[in-house]
Amino acid sequence: MNFNEKLKLLRRSSRLTQQQVASFIGVKRVAYTAYEAGRTSPSLENVVKLAKLYNTTTDSLLGCYTNAGLVINEKEREYGENDDRFSENSITDEERELIALFRVSDKKESIISYAKKTLK
Repeated sequence: MNFNEKLKLLRRSSRLTQQQVASFIGVKRVAYTAYEAGRTSPSLENVVKLAKLYNTTTDSLLGCYTNAGLVINEKEREYGENDDRFSENSITDEERELIALFRVSDKKESIISYAKKTLK
């Protein structure tokens, strides 16, 4: 998922307008619209503001994924440390999208409960 697509997904998931996000980071709506369209990129300062707005990290927002912050130790022990399913490169774009949606959701407990029931 590209940076501009991620911005649009996070904004829509948060039920915010482009104007609201633009006001939060201190730019005009047309400038923010250009970020979502991929025509231009925000300054580093505004990337930090966007990460704060969406309660995420700048690395996650920019698509810089590492093992840092991923809780995989229990699954590694269960399946074996060399299981490729838990390497940093094994996360699909679909999984990243699911994580992004989860992070901005106000129904985390319901989602976790549903997943536990469904995946047993």
